[in-house]
Amino acid sequence: MTFKRGQFKNYTLKTKLLLTYIIITIIPTALLGYVAYSQYVLSVERQVGTYIPRLLNQANNNMERQIEQYFDEMNQINNNKEVMNILRKSTYQNVSNMKQDEHLVENYLASSFMQGSREHVIGVFVSSKDRLFQNSRLSYDSGFSTSKSIGLYGNSYKLIGEERVFFPHETSLFFKERKPFVLLVKQIIDYENRHNLGTVFVALDLAFIEQTISTVDEQDDAKMWMVDNQGYIIYHSMPSFIGTLDKDKVDYPIANGSFQSDQTLYSSANSVKNRWTFMHAIPVSHLTEESDFVRNITIIAFFIIVVLAIGSSIVLAWGVAKPIQRLAGEMKRAEKGDFDIQLTNESNDEVGMLSKAFSKMLREIEELINEKYEIELKQKEAELYALQSQINPHFMYNTLENIAIMVEEDEKTSVVEMVTNLGRMLHYSLGNKDQFVPLCLELQHIQDYLVIQKARFEETLAYSVVAAHTLHDKMTPKFILQPLIENAFEHAYLPGQTLEINVTVTEEDSVMQLVIQDNGKGFSSEKLALIKQQLTDNQMFKKDDSFGLSNVNGRLVLHFGNEYHLRIQSEEGIGTKIFMRIPILDRGSVHNHDREN
Repeated sequence: MTFKRGQFKNYTLKTKLLLTYIIITIIPTALLGYVAYSQYVLSVERQVGTYIPRLLNQANNNMERQIEQYFDEMNQINNNKEVMNILRKSTYQNVSNMKQDEHLVENYLASSFMQGSREHVIGVFVSSKDRLFQNSRLSYDSGFSTSKSIGLYGNSYKLIGEERVFFPHETSLFFKERKPFVLLVKQIIDYENRHNLGTVFVALDLAFIEQTISTVDEQDDAKMWMVDNQGYIIYHSMPSFIGTLDKDKVDYPIANGSFQSDQTLYSSANSVKNRWTFMHAIPVSHLTEESDFVRNITIIAFFIIVVLAIGSSIVLAWGVAKPIQRLAGEMKRAEKGDFDIQLTNESNDEVGMLSKAFSKMLREIEELINEKYEIELKQKEAELYALQSQINPHFMYNTLENIAIMVEEDEKTSVVEMVTNLGRMLHYSLGNKDQFVPLCLELQHIQDYLVIQKARFEETLAYSVVAAHTLHDKMTPKFILQPLIENAFEHAYLPGQTLEINVTVTEEDSVMQLVIQDNGKGFSSEKLALIKQQLTDNQMFKKDDSFGLSNVNGRLVLHFGNEYHLRIQSEEGIGTKIFMRIPILDRGSVHNHDREN
């Protein structure tokens, strides 16, 4: 289509709307989508390029801490007087004495390095004065120490410092089936005589490296490896590469950080102390795999929407011809709040349909105004019921942890009691869908809760639950007490001080009076005033800010009216007392009460 000056105004309205829609909507939207996708890909690369080096540095720190722990354990040899006395010996009078010393030292090595949680230790060796004491899980072979590699025999290799980490290509030690390992070497110094008594060697399976970096090497397409300063691959997520040379290491532009090469994002973290570098590589396409899928779906949806929108624009443009001043005037009346409007346009064109839609909208607005209050009440009631059906996940976790401890300690009676109480709580929470329950069930529920908490807090928790016997069959909202008890644990408990929680239920002036009292830290006067104001205004608290009070207060006001809201007395350092009033209701009167409300 060729455009000439002044010719555009002579086009049909359909053509004008279509061209305007393409220029204003389709082209900018397509450009915006392309720019947004490009920026998202760059953002993902930057975020991953920042995040992965942090994980690699964390893996480096974890590795160094583990190795330091092993060196500390190797240093414990100096604290064993029997072993040190044997290492000080230079000669033996007979073979029997020598064998006895070997047996004693090797038993010490087995108990100190090969048992317990040290499953990654392949072998431990002590070389001293032409003697070798050893304890190994695998058969091995070793040569003598030279100036280029360290072995279990001889004394020619000079350590720089008292301890050092050696990699497989730096030692003449080999295990069965060429199992890869790292070798920790530490000099045994006789600090009393200032003599070097020998060397202790600890060979660690590379599995301890794999365990350390498991949080980093989680992606299927990612590769993770560790190289020394010469590019020798000590560990690789693909075991076939272990023991080979990383020929590209010298070309890496940075030692710590991330860089991109050949559509692959590389990250590295260097450990200067132990002469290794962690490397991580992941294809860029893997990082953007989900966004590429979304991009393709978005493009298809975009074209479908464009076709539909253009078609709709053409259809709508055909019928727009008549004035709409009358409709605009009626809209101004509605804007001022006058909804008593009767539009008599019976045509079926666009203006006619708009008039009918406007009339329908006015009717729906009137209906919505009438229904709004009822809907909000039902929604609030549903939200509160959902809240009351929840069991705090931290409480569940702590309870299961306590049960596990009791099982380990073979406290069968306590385990049975805990499981019974927890099961009863779950049945009460999930099995009964009624909003009102007898008071005796509500009291049993909080007693189960307090018994479980008593097993956790032991002597630092004391409680009592006292209720008039005549009130046990009276009806009360379900879960009306537990949020307040939980609130006491959350805000009243002071470490090192016994928390006392007392629940009393009495009848006063034909009303059920429930009081929850604790001896906790209490609220300051400013905090108490704020809470009272929020309860009066029926505001919702945040979950970390007396949320239980808001839940209970909202339900009381919803069911019984504003005169039944919570009352709170609290003094900082003394404790808190919460008063709750509920009309005395029998089973039959609960339904009548709900209908009246």
